[in-house]
Amino acid sequence: MIETLPRVVPAEPGKPVRPEAAAAQRNSREIAENPAVWSGDSAREVVRRYTELASGWDDERGGYRPVPLADALDRGGPLPAGLCVEAGAGTGLLTPLLAAVWPRVVSLDLTPEMIRRSGAAWRLIGDAARLPLPDASASAVVLADVPLFAAEVVRVLAPDGVVVWSNALGTGAPHHVPISTVVGALDAAAGARPFHAVTSEAGWGLWAVLRR
Repeated sequence: MIETLPRVVPAEPGKPVRPEAAAAQRNSREIAENPAVWSGDSAREVVRRYTELASGWDDERGGYRPVPLADALDRGGPLPAGLCVEAGAGTGLLTPLLAAVWPRVVSLDLTPEMIRRSGAAWRLIGDAARLPLPDASASAVVLADVPLFAAEVVRVLAPDGVVVWSNALGTGAPHHVPISTVVGALDAAAGARPFHAVTSEAGWGLWAVLRR
């Protein structure tokens, strides 16, 4: 089930357009529906691209990327205490928002040049396709503009845990997939306990908080 909340954070003029968004969205949807399409070559291409982007990441995106995530944390429902896993954490731009809710945040990214710039207390270089965490160890898994590897999210998520999904440019974000696709992928991985999503738009973006 998907519950849509009214928008409370308006969208200002000047939303960026990412020319690469359409191709990246197709790829992200393929990964959500069939993670076997992810490969070593895929990972190497991500590292190459984000190494190039790392130096200007915060300056170019710092003003708008926190907006939908902040709204999600504020209005997405009760958030369980415990460990938060931030997959695709990048330079740590969003980590302070998470640390204000979860004192223990593990920030994971595939690109060393991105994670090197982060000030997060706990940083890991790793692939979200193979999260280096025990089963049922996370109270929250945060996916802000990153692909969804649903089986790994479900594996590490505690029974009462939440998934926080954010696309900072909404349907124009490179890694956007429809929330119905996110729910479907998580449901397929979870089996008997389906996920419920609360979702809304904020600024230029959109978000969802999902729980079983």
